[in-house]
Amino acid sequence: MDKMTYTKAVARLEEIMETVQGGKLDVDELSGLLKEASELVKFCREKLYKVDEEVKALIDDNFGE
Repeated sequence: MDKMTYTKAVARLEEIMETVQGGKLDVDELSGLLKEASELVKFCREKLYKVDEEVKALIDDNFGE
């Protein structure tokens, strides 16, 4: 995924969801979109995990525990 951002990934997931809900896909198209969606979800999870870890580190550095 070149230059993918969290915002772009979420927007693409929304597009895929709308397309799938439209119900006018053949099996091959559906399969391809679901694979793409799976990759996007993985990307978003990793991004959120990384940001969560960074925020925790910043809080610990600034407020100590």
